Amino acid sequence: MGEEKTREAKYIICLLVFSIITRFLALGNPIIGVDVGFYLFTGGQLLHGAIPFVDIWDRKPLGLFILYAFFHLFGSYRVWAFEIGALISVWLTGVVLMRMARTIAPASGAFVAALLYIAWTVLEGGDGGQSPVFYNLPVAMAMALVLRGLVHKSSTPQDIARTARKVMLLFGIAIQIKYTVIFEGAFAGLFLIYCLYKAGASYRDIFVQMLAWMAIALAPTTVIALAYVAMGHGYDWWYANILSIFHRTGLSSSRQEGIRMLWLTAPLLLSFPLRPFLSAPMDDQQKRCAQFLNLWALAAVGGVCIMGTRYLHYALPMLPPLAVAASPLWNRKAGKIWLCLVVTYATVKGQVLLAKHLHTQGNAQRFRAVIAAVSNPEGCVFVYGGSPIVYDFTKYCHLTTHPFPDHLNSTVEEHATGINQQDEIRKILASRPTYILTHEPGDIAENELIRQMVYQEIRANYQETFRTVQGQKNWVVYKRIH
Repeated sequence: MGEEKTREAKYIICLLVFSIITRFLALGNPIIGVDVGFYLFTGGQLLHGAIPFVDIWDRKPLGLFILYAFFHLFGSYRVWAFEIGALISVWLTGVVLMRMARTIAPASGAFVAALLYIAWTVLEGGDGGQSPVFYNLPVAMAMALVLRGLVHKSSTPQDIARTARKVMLLFGIAIQIKYTVIFEGAFAGLFLIYCLYKAGASYRDIFVQMLAWMAIALAPTTVIALAYVAMGHGYDWWYANILSIFHRTGLSSSRQEGIRMLWLTAPLLLSFPLRPFLSAPMDDQQKRCAQFLNLWALAAVGGVCIMGTRYLHYALPMLPPLAVAASPLWNRKAGKIWLCLVVTYATVKGQVLLAKHLHTQGNAQRFRAVIAAVSNPEGCVFVYGGSPIVYDFTKYCHLTTHPFPDHLNSTVEEHATGINQQDEIRKILASRPTYILTHEPGDIAENELIRQMVYQEIRANYQETFRTVQGQKNWVVYKRIH
C-alpha cells in the first residue's frame, strides 16, 4: 500500500511537470483568446462595481466572471494569474482522471490517460483560460464520485443519495462557469436515478430524491438569479442567461472547425473501436466502470454536437471521458505502442500550434505595442475588432454596455443582445473616442452595414497610426484627428 502511494505521488509530480512543459509557451501571453480577454476585463470591472448583464453585457454565468475577478486581484500579474490558474486546473483534472482510470487500467495506463488529457487540452484550443479548462475539474470530480459508488457495488439507497447530493453540488458549481455542462449533469443525474432504482428504492423515494438533486444542482444559479431580482435587474439576468441564446441567428457550427475538431480528436475516438483488440479482458467490476465511462463519453460528445463546432475549444468537454476510456489499451503491448504514439502526437502537435499562434496571432510583445499605440496620448478606446483585453490595460470610458466586439458587429448576434446594433454604434461614435481598434479584412459573419458606419467615421475623422498581424488579419489602430 505504501509503495502504491509513493508511485502515485511520483505520477502526480510528473503530471505537474508535464502540464508546465506543455503550456509553457502560452504563459504570460495576453493575446491568448478573445473570450478569455473579455472574461479578465469583466472580472476587473466587477471589482470596480460594475454589474454583469447590466453594465457589461454577456451571456456567460456570473461564476465565471467571479473567478476572473479573483485573478484580477493579482494586479499587473493578472494575466499570469489566470494562466497559472488554468494550468493548475488542468493538472488537478489530470490527477482526478488518473484515479478514475485506475478502475479499468493498471497504474501506468491510468497515468498515460492523464497525460492524454493534459496534452489534448492544448491541442484543442485550451492553452489559455477557456471556461471548460476550469469546469472540467468539478465535472471530473463529480463523475469520480459516481464511479467510486460503482466500485462499491453494495451501495445502499442512502449511500447513493449522499453521493448524488455531492455530485449535484459539484455540477451546480460547474454550471456557474458555463451552462453547457448541463448535458453531462443530466447524464449523471439519470445514471444515479438508475442506480437508486437498482438498489431497491421505491418510486416515491426516487421522485423525491430527483427533486432534491435538481434543487441542489440549480441552487447556485437560483441564488444569483434571486440576487438580481432583489437588485431590480431580474429581467436583465433572465434575458442574458436564458433567453438570448435562442435569439441568435445563423449557423452555430463551422464546417471548417468541425472537420478540424474531428481530425484532432480522431486518435482518442479511435480508442473505442481499438479497445476490444488492444486491451485485456475485464472482470465484472471493470466492465461496470467501463460502461459508465462509455456513457459519460457519449453524453459529452453529444453535448458538443448539440452546441455546435463554431470554435475549436468547444471540444474540450469531450476530453476527460475520452482520455480515461483509452487507458485499458495499456494492458497489451500493441496498445502501449498506440498510446505512446498518441501522447507523442498530441504533445508535439500542441507545441507546434502554440509556436505558430505566437507568431501569427500575437504575443506579449505585440500586445504591448498595441497598448502603446492607443495610449499616446491617453484617451478613450473603442475596440470594434480585436480583443477586449485592450480595455483592461487602457483608460476605459464605458462607451457601451456591450464592449465585446461580436455583440456589436456580428450578424449572428444582431437580434440576440437586447440592443439595436446600429443605434449602439451611433452612440459610441458620437462620443468621439480618441482611438478605434479594428481588424482588416472584415469577418464573414460581420454585419456589413455596421462596418460601413464605422469606416465612414474613420475616413472622415481618423488616421491610421498602427498596424500589426493578428492571425489571418491585421489589427489596425486609428487615431482621431479632428
